[in-house]
Amino acid sequence: MRAAGGMLALLVLLLGTVAVAQVNGRERRIGQFYHSRWTVKDGAPGQVSALAQTPDGFLWMASAAALYSFDGVHFRRFEPPDGQPFSSIQTLYVAPDGALWIGFIHGTVARLREGQVTRHGEAQGLPLSQVISFATDAQGALWASTSLRGVYRLNGSQWERIAEPWGLPAAEHLGRAMFVDRDGALWLALADKVYHLEKHGRAFRDTGITVKWVSLMSQAPDGTLWVAEPTGAVRPVGLPGGKPYPGAGRLEVQSAGVLFDREGSLWATSLGDGVRRIAHPEQWGERRITRLDEAGEPFTERDGLSSDYTWPIIEDREGNLWVGTSGGLDRFRHSTLVLAEFPRGSHDFAIAAGNDGALWAGTTNRPLMRLRDRTVDTFDIGAPILATHRDRDGQVWLAAENGLWRIQDDKPLRVADLPAPPPAYIHAMTKDAQGTLWAALVGGGLYQLRDGTWTSLEARTELRARERIMAAATDPQGRVWLGQTQELLRVEGTDVRRFGRADGLELGIVTSLSAGQRLWVGGQFGLAHFDGQRFHTLDVEDEEPLRGVSAIVELPDGGLWVHAIPGILHLRADELARVVAEPGRAARCERFDFLDGLPARPTLLRPLPTAVRGTDGRLWFATSNGVVWIDPTRIFRNPLPPPVAIHAVRVDGQWLTPGPGALSLHEQATNIEIDYTALSLSIPERVRFRYRLEGVDTAWQDVGGRREAYYSHLPPGRYRFQVLATNNDGVWNETGATLEFVLPPAFFQTWWFRAVCGAAVAVGLWLLYLLRLRQVRARLRRLLEERHLERERIARELHDTLLQGIHGLVLRFQAAAEMVPMGHPARVAMEKSLERADQVLVEGRDRVMDLRATTVDAGELSTAFTQLGEEWGHERRSALHVVVEGTPVALDPVVRDEVFRIGREALANAFQHAGARRIEVVLTYDFAQLRLRVRDDGRGVEEAFLQAGGKPGHWGLSGMRERAVKLGARLDIRGRENAGTEVELRVPAATAYQDFPKGTWQRLRRLVGGLR
Repeated sequence: MRAAGGMLALLVLLLGTVAVAQVNGRERRIGQFYHSRWTVKDGAPGQVSALAQTPDGFLWMASAAALYSFDGVHFRRFEPPDGQPFSSIQTLYVAPDGALWIGFIHGTVARLREGQVTRHGEAQGLPLSQVISFATDAQGALWASTSLRGVYRLNGSQWERIAEPWGLPAAEHLGRAMFVDRDGALWLALADKVYHLEKHGRAFRDTGITVKWVSLMSQAPDGTLWVAEPTGAVRPVGLPGGKPYPGAGRLEVQSAGVLFDREGSLWATSLGDGVRRIAHPEQWGERRITRLDEAGEPFTERDGLSSDYTWPIIEDREGNLWVGTSGGLDRFRHSTLVLAEFPRGSHDFAIAAGNDGALWAGTTNRPLMRLRDRTVDTFDIGAPILATHRDRDGQVWLAAENGLWRIQDDKPLRVADLPAPPPAYIHAMTKDAQGTLWAALVGGGLYQLRDGTWTSLEARTELRARERIMAAATDPQGRVWLGQTQELLRVEGTDVRRFGRADGLELGIVTSLSAGQRLWVGGQFGLAHFDGQRFHTLDVEDEEPLRGVSAIVELPDGGLWVHAIPGILHLRADELARVVAEPGRAARCERFDFLDGLPARPTLLRPLPTAVRGTDGRLWFATSNGVVWIDPTRIFRNPLPPPVAIHAVRVDGQWLTPGPGALSLHEQATNIEIDYTALSLSIPERVRFRYRLEGVDTAWQDVGGRREAYYSHLPPGRYRFQVLATNNDGVWNETGATLEFVLPPAFFQTWWFRAVCGAAVAVGLWLLYLLRLRQVRARLRRLLEERHLERERIARELHDTLLQGIHGLVLRFQAAAEMVPMGHPARVAMEKSLERADQVLVEGRDRVMDLRATTVDAGELSTAFTQLGEEWGHERRSALHVVVEGTPVALDPVVRDEVFRIGREALANAFQHAGARRIEVVLTYDFAQLRLRVRDDGRGVEEAFLQAGGKPGHWGLSGMRERAVKLGARLDIRGRENAGTEVELRVPAATAYQDFPKGTWQRLRRLVGGLR
């Protein structure tokens, strides 16, 4: 076999785009991968017999006669759209065009692409024989290997059997695995031999390699071809160019699958012994391995595997390893945090960084341990380690129940007894600028060790009784900081200062200190930094608040790593500079938790701190269930944006499958649920989504990890739904997925229905208007009739009482006058009075006649105005012209009388006050109204009088307006000083005309025919 150095060089060349952390991933043990499993109770199918991943990111798996897809969260069974169920599935294969080919145990194959299934059987040239494997050659042609009839090649839409013309035996043979290597050559296991077809070749060549029932082939980074033989072994068999492998190395295990991952490690599945991983298969050389414990690293049910019976294994686009078992599905992926190789069951880790990248760890139930180069050495010092400290000189100090120890020459050396008897023990340590060790004891106070002698510092530091120091640190200026409950002490020589709430320190119990470029303080309620005068609490942009800080590690670049209850938080130096410069702003951070390999939360009781920086740059974090490390310069990142897919829409409880075009929903759809997903299989729990529905959502909706969108009571229309997603490292797929759907309107939501409803409403309003108009007209007519009756009553009363009484008085006055002699002055005066009384009686009788009858006869309104003009114009030399427009019709008597009185008052003003030479009266009879206009060329009316309703003491204008209001008419008086006056009266036709039509149809006929 080729040398290991050449192997690694070739591997680096091939994987030049892979992160550095991945290159070193081979050094991890299989137990240090992040392992997840899904069983039947999690929705996974049992007995997974085949696996494949399509370019859209979906993981497909076969289980008996069913096909399932998996997006990292949900398993979904695929139902063929033609309604014909699949038979038992043998193999799955993804072609370069993205189609998923399915081979069945009982013969035939199917092609699945974009949800559509195309079946191939005898009609297309395939025999009824089990399809074992597929392959695509350099020309893009698809090959299929069958169990009884040999090899077939797809030519257009038909399959042709490949035999003698291609250099294969004419007789039918058992077709097994096929594989296309990185050079484009096709390898074929046929019966017990391996054949080789060069790229662009037209004939297979017998390689001379003998095999036993090959189930799978894989190629190592150095080009070596490996095979898995369920009845034989996992072994290398060939070299590039179709040459036999010269060595005899083999792993004799019943293996169903073999795979080289992108780092060059070999993974092998087995039929009953779980999974095996060989990190450096190139180091096998000529060995023949027969014992399973020598075959690399096992991972079985005891380690958490869903079943020891494993079969298919694949590597997805993100570098995760997937294994199908008889119990479900398993995933192995690189975790950012790597579990240290300390024995399981260790508790209460007190850790300190040693030289050469080593880590010293003490626990309460095991001896002192040193981890170096993946090897753990133990040192029994007779008591548990309760506290550790590495000073600025690189000296490691260990505090145990039996005294203080120091690491010297990679071994623990006892330095001194404890300064106080048990149960007191050292909880925190630091070394000041003078090289003196400070030790804080639980239940024993504060001491200083110098030249092997302990000195109490309680008086010097003004410690109060029963005060407990939880953390200690020395800053670059040599000042010692001591963390207590609610307070922080700073000791600088003989000066001691306390900081508390008044100084901005509101962290509860101080549990951790970091005195580097800045002083950082961690406590129960968060993290704070010191600006030289005050403390400022730092908030972070995270789903969980920063609480329970058990350790703070400041890197040389100024960045922080904080170990707290939510997990391990990384704050970049530039981000810290930003929030320090802008107090009150939350800092962006990167959080690592159980999804990154953190086994448990930190403990805030003891020992503290729970994180240290190793001499090789790695950061170590102690939890209640183990220790993990991370290399901050080599963090595994996921650079691939997740493909986004919309796989189903549920409308009022009915599931619909989106197609290539717009999805048409049913009318009156009320509740719409859109199910979408993102295909990031590394950490799907951290995939985040945002979506919007154009026309409904004004902005993107950030919904976290929710994979459903809900809308209800959408109006009819065409909609476009967009969804975007980000992977676990914040890489967004800005294209996302789009769904267009149409919500058709119901008949009552169409434009024509709305138009009909609008017209109906308009007609209804018009009818209501006519009804109201009729009611007003009837009410007005009743008022006019009542007025007419009242006038007749008043006339009767005047005639029967006032006029008769006055007439009697006149007669008696006449009798008295006749008793006075003729010619007597009194007789003359009395006769003149009687003449005036006769005139009053005549005038009274005329007024009574006016009340009992109309002023003018029917149809002679224009004649009445003409007569007034002749009577008044003769006396005042004014000319009156009366004009009639339209055909005169019979008017309501009361209306005719009121119109005449308004016109007479207007003429009286024109003749008596305007000094006009020309006066015009226009009577207009039309369908809508009766209009009267009186115009003159006189001196006009002042605007102030028009607004005030006339001159003081004169009631002409007021009376005209009152009469118009009673008629329901409109009266307009326009005039300017020295520019004439115009009086216009408009009376609605329904009020003015005596025979005005009552129905709408009659009115239309009247409108068309005109007034007659």
